[in-house]
Amino acid sequence: MFKNILLAYDNTNGSKKALEKSVELLAHNKEANLTVVHVTDKRDYTEEQGTEHFTQSLDVTHTGLGSLDAQNLPHSYDNKFEDRHPIKKTKNADVFQSVRENLESRGIHANYELLTGSEADSICSYANDHEVDIIVVGSSSKTGIKKWFLGSVSEKVSHNCASSILIVK
Repeated sequence: MFKNILLAYDNTNGSKKALEKSVELLAHNKEANLTVVHVTDKRDYTEEQGTEHFTQSLDVTHTGLGSLDAQNLPHSYDNKFEDRHPIKKTKNADVFQSVRENLESRGIHANYELLTGSEADSICSYANDHEVDIIVVGSSSKTGIKKWFLGSVSEKVSHNCASSILIVK
């Protein structure tokens, strides 16, 4: 049936339901591999430092000035942003920790991948590169105007990925 299952997880109610459906799929196919991915915005975190340091830069290439790092800007825009506006540094690690504990308590081993960029694009790209048979995603709770303007990740994944998609409501 399915050899490689990809679970898109972001700790929302929809992704928690998708986690349960992934466990059901694994129960029917003991040989399957499960990979849990979480996508973060690459503007918020440096790849080599993960969630440890907030990075802030100003891209002014359209002005001909090149790219300015935050450390070269006046103090109100410097790299002390994190001190004045703390972010949860372990946000992504916490997402994986909760899923890992949930799965390991059931005797399930999974791989965990932190991706950066657009959620749908990153999920589809990973799925294509790793021969994923099925992608399991939770349905979003976006409705009305918000859904019309922004769309939902599950909707974008279903339209843009070559793999089979299971959207869990």
